[in-house]
Amino acid sequence: MPGVLEELLSSVGGFKIYSSTDVALAVADAVVKCFSEAEDLLEAARSVLALVEGLTRARPTSVISLNVARRLVEKAETLVKAGEPRERVAEALAAESSALKRELESSIAVAAALGARRVRDGSTLMTCSYSKSVKALFSRLKSEGKRVRAIVAESRPGGEGVAMAEEISDMGFETELVVDSAVRFFMKDVDAVVVGAEAIAANGAVINKVGTSLIALAAHEARVRTFVIATTHKFSTETVFGELVKLPVVEGTALLPGLERAKGVTAKCPLFDVTPPRYIDAIVTEKGVVAPEAALLLVKEVYGWPSAPDAVSCARRLVEVVERARAS
Repeated sequence: MPGVLEELLSSVGGFKIYSSTDVALAVADAVVKCFSEAEDLLEAARSVLALVEGLTRARPTSVISLNVARRLVEKAETLVKAGEPRERVAEALAAESSALKRELESSIAVAAALGARRVRDGSTLMTCSYSKSVKALFSRLKSEGKRVRAIVAESRPGGEGVAMAEEISDMGFETELVVDSAVRFFMKDVDAVVVGAEAIAANGAVINKVGTSLIALAAHEARVRTFVIATTHKFSTETVFGELVKLPVVEGTALLPGLERAKGVTAKCPLFDVTPPRYIDAIVTEKGVVAPEAALLLVKEVYGWPSAPDAVSCARRLVEVVERARAS
């Protein structure tokens, strides 16, 4: 398992998996594999702990991945306390993982349908990065027969906006790819901004690919409404208690092809930024369309109050539960 986990964490940390939802799905599969391929429960629990700790270092912004991992770890803990063997735990986690995937797909579809109600036929929409939720929105607009035009920022570093633009174009929409620095220039042609989210804090601030905050700022200046399409799986419970979402910064030119030839300079690539709630008009979730200031109420509704411990704490507790079970 160490090799498999290292490969996954390398892909996540190297931003080879664009969508945070796709990261979450990969994490769910990895948790199941930890139990299905381990020799015993202790090895499985320790592998899961290594996975969750590695995830918080590789992509601490992927709240949906940590929420998915926590849910599976809590399920595993319940089964271990009930005296279930490793094989039974693995089977139950596989079923829970499948249910989670169906839940995510359904939630994204509902959020996309609600978001489509805010888009008029003939509108021009601006977006950035690569988002399964935004892609689902365009798919829904196509099914409703709405003709819209898309302007997509390239989204460096990484440039995943190119893939997003291609997929929107493949749906039959007129699509323009623009350099990140030109979003303010093109804002005069935009009717609404629609972006996804890597994470949503309790105060309604949105963490997403770097450059999102500049788009929202330009939209605010131009009186263009900005909508965030995201399911409640991306709401951060830790921020309720004052914890901050860590924003990774990549040092060097690994994500800046062509700039490695520059001599005598250093390079830094922040991958994500924070958009203040005052620049966001609404967050569209499967629970409804809410103002950013209502994010805390959704966190309470979905995760309870007080909310559950973070994923790392849950994984450490699982190891302790397994160790006590072996000692008894």
